[in-house]
Amino acid sequence: MKATAIASSLLLASSTSFALETKESDYDLRIDNVQILTSNAEGFSEKSRIYIQDDRIAKITPMTNTALSAETSHDAQGAYAIPGLIDLHVHLSASGSTYKNYQHLPLETNLNNHLYYGVTAVTDLLMSSEIMQSIRQLDDSAPLVFASGPAFTNPKGHGTQFGVKVHEIDSVEQISASWDAHLSYRPKLTKAIIETFDGTVVPLSDDVLEEIGKRSQSANLPFFVHVSTLEDGKRAIRAGATALAHGINFEPVDNEFIELMQQNKVTYIPTLSVYHNQGDEHEHQSISQLDLAPIHPKMQACLFNEVQAPTTIRELAWQKKSVAYNNVIKLAKAGIKIGAGSDSGNPYSPHGLGLISEILALRKAGLSSQQVLLSTTQVAAQTLNAGEDIGSISQGKRANFILLNENPIKNIQAITNPEKIYLAGAAIERKQLIERSHATPPIGSSCESSAEKQGHNI
Repeated sequence: MKATAIASSLLLASSTSFALETKESDYDLRIDNVQILTSNAEGFSEKSRIYIQDDRIAKITPMTNTALSAETSHDAQGAYAIPGLIDLHVHLSASGSTYKNYQHLPLETNLNNHLYYGVTAVTDLLMSSEIMQSIRQLDDSAPLVFASGPAFTNPKGHGTQFGVKVHEIDSVEQISASWDAHLSYRPKLTKAIIETFDGTVVPLSDDVLEEIGKRSQSANLPFFVHVSTLEDGKRAIRAGATALAHGINFEPVDNEFIELMQQNKVTYIPTLSVYHNQGDEHEHQSISQLDLAPIHPKMQACLFNEVQAPTTIRELAWQKKSVAYNNVIKLAKAGIKIGAGSDSGNPYSPHGLGLISEILALRKAGLSSQQVLLSTTQVAAQTLNAGEDIGSISQGKRANFILLNENPIKNIQAITNPEKIYLAGAAIERKQLIERSHATPPIGSSCESSAEKQGHNI
């Protein structure tokens, strides 16, 4: 069976055949007795059959229709099917370890760990040219990567401290050359950064942001902007941002911000978990209680054997988490699209696990299970201009989906224990993913090392 990586689509389609080059009685795979999440995530279909040809969903029919032949069939026994998860904010060049005892893992392991948790597409926001080249060489067994390539930032600004290529801009005149370089990476989106390091640097100017926004729109590239303050969020929206690559975590959003978000149809990606995970682990051991199976024992030891006290900014975020939660709920009630992004690669947000903890954090903040499911499927796909291909389960879309034994609308915790994961129509062996991840030890000093590295969520 041919495989191509990405997520699936969630409308229960009619029983008419999708126009694929296949005979009606000849499919690669048929899955029987499956209940499919509806496009608005308000419920599940009656028990149905999903037919897969190559990497696509070729047909969906009710179980009352006569079964058509397939090379392989699987009885899902009433399992609930949701699309493959999409993470709107990751950093594949980092592993999720602490900066004090940094542990490096290769790209393949980080993507492998995403897949273990049912994450079939990720959005990388700040990549080196080397990693961009590696992504192009990935085969069909890896999740799809929507990569921004190097980000746009101010001279010596946020992003420059990580040792990867960035476009340092301080005037509109400088943009043309950097934009040509940006397009040469064949990016799927653009990332710009507004960050003052608490007033110690001058961020990108409004005219620079607006020019980057215009060029992104002309190139049909989603424009993600890293923000941290309410005013910077407003600046980003006015400059043409299609998504805010962090939430407003330390001050309440106001009516002006909400109106700007509504008018410009901007996606709000709060990244709650990256701010709160270390505090949550330090105080309650909440992260280590999740399924850690694919995470290498050495990495687990460095993260969980002796949890470091959060940095000043993360401790402040943990103490003021109710502000971040309230902002999410206020925006959701105003009809703003909420997207799920983990910022995985940062401390206590390992790849794959980071999105699971973000999903649980969004539910804890007060979103309904339906809203949470949409945030990591349909909303995420639409934000990436990929809704025609991923984000729901329907005819013609990529056959990336997850089977759950429990209804996640009734209990979002069901998402932490998938029965089966399908990537491009191929069933994923989760035990093999564990073996592969454990076969590649992290590269780094022991956890007793005192070496420090400056870090900040990106």
